[in-house]
Amino acid sequence: MATRVKNIPSPAILMNSMRSIGYSFKAAVADILDNSISASAKNTWIYFPAYDCGNLYLAILDDGFGMSKSELFNAMKYGSEKEFYGEKDLGRFGIGLKSASLSQCKVLTVLSKKDSKINAYRWDLDAVKDEWECLELTESEMQECPCYEKLEELSQGTLVLWQNFDIAYKKSNGHTYEYLSEKLEECEGHLRLIFHRFMSRKTNPVSFYINDDKLTGYDPFLENHSKTDPKKPSEIPVTYEENGVEKKAYIRVQQYILPHQNDLDKKDIELLGGIEALKDNQGFFIYRNDRLIIYGTWFRLSSRYVNNELYKYGRIKVDIPNSLDEIWDIDIKKQNAVIPKNIINLLRKSVMNVCEISKEKTGKRARLESDADSAGIWTKNVSRNGKDIFHINTQAPFIKGFLDSFRDEDRAKILRFIDVISSNLPFDDIYVSVCNKNNETEADEGINDSLIMMGIEQFHTIKETRQCSDDVALEKLCKYPPFNDERTAKEIRRRIKGDE
Repeated sequence: MATRVKNIPSPAILMNSMRSIGYSFKAAVADILDNSISASAKNTWIYFPAYDCGNLYLAILDDGFGMSKSELFNAMKYGSEKEFYGEKDLGRFGIGLKSASLSQCKVLTVLSKKDSKINAYRWDLDAVKDEWECLELTESEMQECPCYEKLEELSQGTLVLWQNFDIAYKKSNGHTYEYLSEKLEECEGHLRLIFHRFMSRKTNPVSFYINDDKLTGYDPFLENHSKTDPKKPSEIPVTYEENGVEKKAYIRVQQYILPHQNDLDKKDIELLGGIEALKDNQGFFIYRNDRLIIYGTWFRLSSRYVNNELYKYGRIKVDIPNSLDEIWDIDIKKQNAVIPKNIINLLRKSVMNVCEISKEKTGKRARLESDADSAGIWTKNVSRNGKDIFHINTQAPFIKGFLDSFRDEDRAKILRFIDVISSNLPFDDIYVSVCNKNNETEADEGINDSLIMMGIEQFHTIKETRQCSDDVALEKLCKYPPFNDERTAKEIRRRIKGDE
């Protein structure tokens, strides 16, 4: 029979090894805030010095349920013990507080207030040797901690303090303050998205502050926009085993089709998190107890569905309970999740549906007809090798009216000129421009003014040849491209009516 032999890991080696677990700065901060939410905090504050004071720190404070001395000591333990995890708990493994914090700094101090009593423990990696010994702070040592007075003012709460940013120092070649300032700015947008449900919910909202500036949550689905198309939510039953007992939980799925970007104003774009979020954040949004875990991916359900300009209006919101953590394979950092095989087929239909609708919406505003008799200035056809080719439509009323004003020999020269322009479209430049800006290209103001002047000239030609009124001539002019654009037509009318 095998003999049991203790093989205790070296604290210093293990703790330093776990620093490389893969936390980003923003993910580490979010992990600490998870604990605040699990402690029923109504407010959380992140404090960082306004200038390089020589004693850099990051403080994360909350007014949630504080911890007694024994509870805090247990929380500072690697693999902290908990009798059970409630349905609303955001933690799971018992090492997030330590691993997230020490991935960014060498000194972690946690102070907690409960029943009017403040206790504090510290992990200092330089002080950890051969034993699992953390430091219990004296009252005077606690009072020297940054933001101690802010915790003292609360009736209860917890203060997590990061100091000695050795990794940041190395990455920034000594410019630690500037590096951390940039990371905190990046972190702000991350928190506004990850915790947006907590910020915006009507009952028991959680307020988040960075240096006393309150954060407002993003809305990746623009749920209050009149042109957002939310589909009917559905539930997927999933069975799992817990302590030998088979149980059932439900995954909630809902599809969203966002408004076309032409229907978004500056406020809408800010609510999304910027125009780049329109394309970058397409796909699945996986939530665990209202906390966003992973987003902006189609999970490779098909090689066809990847982040693409065509699918940028598609979103699929998925809510999973923490009882299904194991089957979703959610990692310690809560940054990754893997779809269980038995759920993939059920979600594939949602992906196909939302992508096809998004593709249709993307092309609707710029659809080109292959019919040569179309009124559109540009036509699209397919070449022998299956590629799209574009030509100026010489049968469009605007082009045809222009050509008819020339003699046959001159018209032939102009047609050849048009063919040269059509065959030399800068496809690559246009594509790169659209992808980089995540927006549609626009004509400059000079060209637009020339278009207005040409429209006025054609208005007079129509009026003269047809012997019709101003209103009838305007109606005929503004019926077809390029004068059927609402803003262009309005400006032509304004100048002709003499309202300048």
